[in-house]
Amino acid sequence: MAPATLFYISFLLPWAHALAGQYRSSQEQQPLQPLESTIDDADYISHHWGQLSTYRFNTPGLFGVKDIGLPDGCQIEQAHLLQRHAERFPHPGDAQDGLNIERFTTKVTEAIEGGKHFTGPLAFLNSWRNTLGGEFLTGTGAMSEIASGVHFWNTYGRMLYNASGGQLGYQPEHTDRRPLLRSTTQSRIHNSLNNWALGFFGPSYQESARFSANWTDDFRTLLIPEVEPGAWNNTLAGKQLPKEKFFFGDLSLIVLAHHCCNNSEVHGIGTIGDDHMWNYAGLYLPHATKRLIKYTPKHFDLQIKDTYAMQLLCAYETQFLGVSEFCSLFTREEWQGFEQSLDIRFFYKHSFGNPTARSQGIGYVEELLARLQGKLIKESNTSVNSSLTDNEDTFPLGMKFYADFTHDKMLLATLTALSVDYFRQVPDLKKYPPNEDRLFRVSHMAPFTARLITEVIGCDSPYPKPQKHERVHYYASQYGYDGHRLKKSNHRFVRMRLNGGILPMSSIRGGACKGRSDELCPLEKFVESQEKAKERSNYKEACFGEYDVVNDGRDVDGTVPR
Repeated sequence: MAPATLFYISFLLPWAHALAGQYRSSQEQQPLQPLESTIDDADYISHHWGQLSTYRFNTPGLFGVKDIGLPDGCQIEQAHLLQRHAERFPHPGDAQDGLNIERFTTKVTEAIEGGKHFTGPLAFLNSWRNTLGGEFLTGTGAMSEIASGVHFWNTYGRMLYNASGGQLGYQPEHTDRRPLLRSTTQSRIHNSLNNWALGFFGPSYQESARFSANWTDDFRTLLIPEVEPGAWNNTLAGKQLPKEKFFFGDLSLIVLAHHCCNNSEVHGIGTIGDDHMWNYAGLYLPHATKRLIKYTPKHFDLQIKDTYAMQLLCAYETQFLGVSEFCSLFTREEWQGFEQSLDIRFFYKHSFGNPTARSQGIGYVEELLARLQGKLIKESNTSVNSSLTDNEDTFPLGMKFYADFTHDKMLLATLTALSVDYFRQVPDLKKYPPNEDRLFRVSHMAPFTARLITEVIGCDSPYPKPQKHERVHYYASQYGYDGHRLKKSNHRFVRMRLNGGILPMSSIRGGACKGRSDELCPLEKFVESQEKAKERSNYKEACFGEYDVVNDGRDVDGTVPR
């Protein structure tokens, strides 16, 4: 199936440039003094926002896979979606994000109220106002999630439910069991689920338009407490919740996993990535800070954190307003540095560079394995909440698809817990400009609405011939697949996609998934590849133990150094 090449930011950027020009021409301000070597190429800049990047589909072969098509006689029989929320406002509790923006905003406001003025390229600050909200999903984010739900239906739903011609979305008569969608209770996660469901289930564009529709009747939701007080077990964010708190009529409350791993949040362990990020900012931003300071009022102490806040504001304002005055203040290399700083932060916070990373992701891996094998989880000593996974009401088995909504950090932690060693590439903490061909790149891995999809592929043969090119599948049996008639294929494989790019399953540690150029891994071999996943996470010690923190930039394999 050829994924549609959707560039969600494309609906923003064309009019953003025009709007920027109109805005500048309407302002009575000093003539702008151009900054030498800075760029205003919105498309290029927006590719370098790390986890703040707008979603773009990775090409199927981005991660090095050569044969990207489904073999003859094969078809996707089940899909497991783990998806990040869409565009949001800054996080007000994050010193590297919303708090830094707020600090910069206060600094500028106090200067203006004190009768001071900015000049040249910074003259817009004389009348600028921070219009961003606090960590909620934006309107752009809602649109992204709806588009994602539509794409999931077109790519997977049509095949899984053997849809009829022209069918726009899921229809309940396909099954006697309603799909279960899971989310945390955090607003932006829950609203991401809601908007995704609008796209997948499609009441807003069905043949009979009406002002109201019971569009939620076609699915169930399981919401996992994340922000409520108490202790929760949560594989999508991670905590412990008393069982009697879970069920409220048809709406079930559940929990998601970084929060149930205490050490991932404590100073020292949880701040390894932050420390390395600021160190790198000190490497790539001094020149920009020096260049901009001459346009600030006298005695305005412009610091590297302020310059960094301006880069954050470029990303957030563009995602919200479609345009930002801050974007044209930086050079091509400085945007590369910005992206590298975010890659560094996430590698050392939620990936192989942090001792709690595997533990943050191991809960979802356990649930994925249980679903693949058709097993309930009766007990667990990780972030899995066995009061939910011990029954098919809250942990149904044999569904055609699963959809779980979570955070960027959980996607990265899951890849770490799976031991996808392709991404085990230590960032260069000293190189600026950074290597643009690096493998660990968060804009490719966990942008807004990022999605990790585990495909279960049924084939007639145990050794299907790899297909070099991706083909559009207009109907399930087009290329010889007979599974719908037989109800179950004879041979099953696992393939994983990250934002459309096929993951190199052969890079999973241990070599169980090696052997195929199209990276299809026999289901039993994939399960075998994860036999040591829980042991490698060292959950109890990593999350609750006392140990020396390694903060020298080394790769600790996502667990406690031994």
